[in-house]
Formats: sequence, C-alpha cells, structure tokens
Amino acid sequence: MIVRPLHAMVPMLVIAGCAGPMGTIHSNPPPAPPPTAFDGSYHDTIRVTGSFGTAQGTSWCDSPGQPVITVAKGQFTYAVPHPNIGGTPTPVFEASMAPDGSFYGQVITGSIAGHVSGSHIEGRIDGSACIYSFSGSRV
Repeated sequence: MIVRPLHAMVPMLVIAGCAGPMGTIHSNPPPAPPPTAFDGSYHDTIRVTGSFGTAQGTSWCDSPGQPVITVAKGQFTYAVPHPNIGGTPTPVFEASMAPDGSFYGQVITGSIAGHVSGSHIEGRIDGSACIYSFSGSRV
C-alpha cells in the first residue's frame, strides 16, 4: 500500500474548490420574439399639445416628428428632433406593444404611451419640456 502525504493533496483540493459552477452552457441563442398583429409601418403626424419651463412660449417644441413608425416584433422607436435648437440631440422614445394593442415606454427624457386599434395608431409623448400627440394609419 502506497501512502501519499496529505499535504501534497491539499493545494489540489483548494484549487478544485475555487473553480465554482460553470453555469448552463447554451448552444443556441434564445429564439426571437414572434411577430405581433401590430407589426408594420404607420404614417403619422405629430403636434405639440403643451409645453412648460423654458420651452413655454418659444418654438423649441416645434418638431417634424417621425413620418413613419415601424413596429417590429412588438417594439418601435419614435425620434422627436428639435430643429429650432442647434446642437441638441434628438430624443428617441422606445415603446413595447402589449397583446391588447397598447404600448408604453419610458426613458430619462420622458415617456411614450398609446394604442393601436385596427389600422390606426395614436399616442402621446411627454418629453422633458414638451408634450405631443401623434396619430396615423397603417401603410
């Protein structure tokens, strides 16, 4: 019988114990969310419905909006440029659709909410100093 000294095995056991669990190894990425009944493109118009703070009484809130909203996999973004203010980044609002056609999204600069009914989309954007409503129809 061969007796090995115990102190020679201790470092090996310590190293093996530090490895920790490897976690689950995934061979494929998760599947993409399925398309929704609301996916598609919508021509829309936007209008200013209110302003506050330094934007009140100025043309700061004037915006051409985004002429086409494209919903894909139940999500879309809406950019609201401010051409009267040079050097200002364009706020982009991200929204996710619910199964009932409502949508909502919130970013640091505000929120977007509304709904799609049939081929019609309408919503509201509460920005950092401007409030908008938009509406449109599926292309």
